[in-house]
Order: sequence, then structure tokens, then C-alpha cells
Amino acid sequence: MKVVVVSSYPPRHCGIGAYAHAQVERLRLEGDQVTVISPPDGGGDVRVSFFGGRPFRAAVAEGRDADRIVVHFQPALYFRPRAPLSKIASSVRLGSLVRRRPQTEIVVHEADRPRWWRPDEVLLRRAFRGARRLLFHTDRERRAFATLYRPRTQGQLIRHADGVSVTTSMTRDQARRRLGLPVGERILVVPGFLHPGKGADRAVLAFEGPGRLIVVGSVKDVTPENVAYLSRLRSLIDARPGAALEERFVDDQAFDAWIAAADAVVLPYRRSWSSGVLARAQAIGTPAVVSDAGGLPEQASPVDIVVHDDEELRAAVRRIGVEARR
Repeated sequence: MKVVVVSSYPPRHCGIGAYAHAQVERLRLEGDQVTVISPPDGGGDVRVSFFGGRPFRAAVAEGRDADRIVVHFQPALYFRPRAPLSKIASSVRLGSLVRRRPQTEIVVHEADRPRWWRPDEVLLRRAFRGARRLLFHTDRERRAFATLYRPRTQGQLIRHADGVSVTTSMTRDQARRRLGLPVGERILVVPGFLHPGKGADRAVLAFEGPGRLIVVGSVKDVTPENVAYLSRLRSLIDARPGAALEERFVDDQAFDAWIAAADAVVLPYRRSWSSGVLARAQAIGTPAVVSDAGGLPEQASPVDIVVHDDEELRAAVRRIGVEARR
């Protein structure tokens, strides 16, 4: 089978790119011929700017004889901020792709609430309505999208774990030795990119011991809002006994080692549709404390704890992992 995949892609630092990479590797192992269209800083077979609809135009050309065209959609990947004409071009060309290549399927990782007075968002809705196959990670995401965009197709569910390729088989103690962490201490890890929507500050404020809470991540998009958030997060961590910040981007192997090393991961997101980090934690076998944002409650496993407010978060952070240490 010939497959074209349109997505951000490693070595770009992006969770969606990591998801797409795992999908591509799985397809290639199954014998499919896969062509990846990525931004210039990704390792795709075809590299184009992702603004102004260029990746969708490339997919029309590359997908002429393809059996499947898979578009991984998240608004920030394709819509340049404060560039209305570029956004209109992106929406028009996505619509052209689904019309000219009906074998196109769109994996909706996230979608913004549309503002119908904006022509680019009206055109984007038209593109989604023209798609024959829309894919979502949770039913809550699918239903929210249906309310916002009124697509003609109902949408199908796919497991987020299908896009996760775990790179480590280390035990917790082995992972801790690799990272230089104490073997016998309770350790909670807050992994991922640092911005207000991820809510790492909520985890820091909820932590009162015992043990350590370690925030592992970096700022992906250097905006004034994110820089200010990082400064505030550093101050909170400095003032919280037992809290620490590992401020750096970690590759997949190190990321998985941090998850494997933890008694639990804490994901107190303020905004989310679904979480690749949660899927990785589940694949590795590390329980999680996760907020009720978006489709996360549906994605959570029986060993994970879903919290609805800061008080429940504080109680869960106090409790999780303690029993295993007794």
C-alpha cells in the first residue's frame, strides 16, 4: 500500500511529530511504502513550509496514486499567526486536497472553536465537511468537534496508543540509576513542554511531599506569555521544598526513562484534547494523575486518577505512589 503522511516530524520537537513518526515506522514495518511531507526542520521525504497551504498542495501531487493520505491536524501547524491571507490559503488548499484526493483522512489532534465572521475559519469548516474520513482519539473529542464544525461524516475513533512507540524496557530502578535519581525515594514527574495550558504550576502548588516532584521539559514556542510563565514556574519551584526543574528538551529515550523512573506522572492540564504523554505512561506502566480536560478522562486507565479541581489534584498528588513505597 502507498501512503502519504502530512505532519510535523522529528527532529522537530513536537508531540504530534513523534506520534506521526511512530505511525510511519509501524506502517513501514508492515510493508507499506510511506512518503512523509514535513516542515523544513523535520526529517520528511518531502519538506515544505507548512504555512499557506503548501503541504496540502504537495499532498495532492504526492498522493496522485496513493492508497491513503493521512493529515495530522493541529491548527498551529498550518496557520501562521496574524496572517489572514496565509490562513485563507491553508483552508482553501486543505479543501482542495480532500476534494481531489478522496482517500485523504484527517487525524484531528486538536481544533479551535471557530469564529464564523472569519473567512479562513468558514473555509476550514467547509474543508472538514468535505472530508470522507475524520479520526479522533476519544469520543468526547469527536462529539465536541461535531458540535463546532458539523461535519458530514460521523468520525471514527483510533487508540492514542497506536501512535506511541516506547523506546525503553527499563525497570523503575534501572531508569533511576540511568538518570542519577535515588532508588528508594518517592518521585513524581511532570513531563512535557512548558506553557500555561500544561499546568505544571498546578502540580507544584499541589505537592507537599513526601519525596520529590520533578518538572521535566522546556518551552517549545518562545512567546512572551510562555517566557513569563516559565519565570513564574521557576519561582514556584524554588519556593516549594522537594520540587525541582529539569529545564531541557529530552529525546524519546530520555523522556521514556523519566516516565519509567517515576512512581507516577502528573498531568494537570488546563487545556487538552488528548495526551500522548498519558499514552506513553500507560504503555510503560506508570500510573498518572490527570485532569479532566478535554478527552483525558476517557483516555485514562483504571490505574490513573482523574481530578476535577485543585483540591482533588492536591489529594491525588499526596496519595499516589505512597502505597507502593510502604
